[in-house]
Amino acid sequence: MTIRKRLTIRFTGLVSSIMLLAFVSIYAFCWYFVSSDFYRRLDRKATTAGDMLIRHRLDAQLIRQLSRIRKDQLPEQKITIFDNRDSVIFITNEALSLQIDKATLATIRQSKKKDFQQNGYYVSGLRFMTASGQYIVIASAKNTYGDEFLRRLIWSLSSLFLLIVGITAISGWFFAGDALQPMQQIDNTLSAIFPNNRDERLAVAKDDDEISRLSATINRLLDRAVESFRLQRMFVANVSHELKNPLTQISSQLEVSLLNRREPEAYRQTIRSVLDDVRELAGLTHELLQLSQVNQDDAAGMLTDIIRLDELVWDIRDEVTALNPRYQVSVSMGTLPDDPDQLTLHGNRTLLATALKNITENACKFANDGRAQVHVSSSPKALHVSVQNTGHPIPADDLPYIFEPFYRSQQTADIRGYGVGLSLVSRIIRLHGGQIMVCSEGGQPTVFSIEIPY
Repeated sequence: MTIRKRLTIRFTGLVSSIMLLAFVSIYAFCWYFVSSDFYRRLDRKATTAGDMLIRHRLDAQLIRQLSRIRKDQLPEQKITIFDNRDSVIFITNEALSLQIDKATLATIRQSKKKDFQQNGYYVSGLRFMTASGQYIVIASAKNTYGDEFLRRLIWSLSSLFLLIVGITAISGWFFAGDALQPMQQIDNTLSAIFPNNRDERLAVAKDDDEISRLSATINRLLDRAVESFRLQRMFVANVSHELKNPLTQISSQLEVSLLNRREPEAYRQTIRSVLDDVRELAGLTHELLQLSQVNQDDAAGMLTDIIRLDELVWDIRDEVTALNPRYQVSVSMGTLPDDPDQLTLHGNRTLLATALKNITENACKFANDGRAQVHVSSSPKALHVSVQNTGHPIPADDLPYIFEPFYRSQQTADIRGYGVGLSLVSRIIRLHGGQIMVCSEGGQPTVFSIEIPY
């Protein structure tokens, strides 16, 4: 069922319920008023007859004659009086058959008064107490005009209710269509955007309503999607390029070696060169595997080690300085807690060591003097590690993309590498619930800052 149909049904149901409640209340009020008014008239008839016959002891025949000639008689009016033995001592309009059983008379004697309906007649019974005993006066009649009014009222209200339901349903259908028209426009625009025109965006109205906010959110989502497509294409292009070069070199060297018979030493040189290319491919494959294995969904099963961050930093210092005699790493400690246990965190030591090693090695590699400074500090909620070096700053246009796989700027194009390291670092830090930031400006050191919560 479409949203338009659901809205129409709900709107119609709501309005119909309100109108039904209102009409039922109107009918109930009218019924109560008409019935109460008629019962009051019957009570006056019974009281008048009882006063004349029982208390004032007027002649019964005279009372009958007065009843016949009075112009305020109710339709099919009948007065019946019973003595204390439930015997009829007075009756008018004997042609009308309305039997009152003894149980009803007993109820009237007990409660002094009772109004009820029987066989289409409205009946009012009163008890009269005299010195000679108890008497019951029953006044009955048909409420012809009141019942006809109620019948017409219920037909009118029913017809009006059906008319209102119909008008509400039609109005709700058009109102729902008008309210959902922006959604239809969004659907049509989105259908046209992919795959034909990825640069098109939804129109955002100036009104700060739900549709405008939704359009703005979708536009931001489209921007991220287009950026993801761009990075994906760049990733595939870079991987293809990185794989193509060593494979082409291997193929060309082997083809040249097969053209002519050569000395054993020439073959050994070719094999060593091919082996270097194979090692390069193996290194690239290893980094790709590392990148694919760091998955946020596996965090619960991977972060099981208890790591002393300061000790890990010192170990990384020794590993990086052993890679190249030119590399020099200095470690400084900032504000640290008095309790050494507060320098520990739950994580994966191997992955965290890989992340810190990659950042520190990059700092040494791109520093003018091969030096990197590592600073460790803590705050009430997190541990902080910053790695800085002095060298050429990272171009501002490249900063948003340095953590993307295989992204390499023109500044690093002539330096050996695959562009996977920083992407791997970012994933490892996010896996530990932390964040990594970089600050690089001209004339200032380049600083990579890592924050990992306890």
